[in-house]
Amino acid sequence: MKLASINVDEQGHSYFGEVESADKDDKERQMNIAHWQLWQTQPGHFVDFKPTEEPKCIVMMSGKIEITVSSGEKRYFSRGDTFLVQDIKGKGHAHRTIGAEPCNAMVITMPTVMSATAA
Repeated sequence: MKLASINVDEQGHSYFGEVESADKDDKERQMNIAHWQLWQTQPGHFVDFKPTEEPKCIVMMSGKIEITVSSGEKRYFSRGDTFLVQDIKGKGHAHRTIGAEPCNAMVITMPTVMSATAA
């Protein structure tokens, strides 16, 4: 299974990539976590471009979110989607809660040393 991932290049621009959830032997990857939390935003909630403080895995439980990377590409995530946020430097990304219902997500924060740029 592939997960969408927000990464950052050498010039500080964020972009979407993909990460395999299993290794080459088709074994599940295990990762250390720093902590997890439940996150809720209301329709219309907007955060302008900024990098994430720590790499995160976001698991969407309800609602819909629009993520924009610095290249201008937008992607939409809703219930059942999982994606990685790994742009811990540079311009970062923007996100907006869209639709009529609140966005509920589980945010799993990984130790910063686990961050990797994926293409």
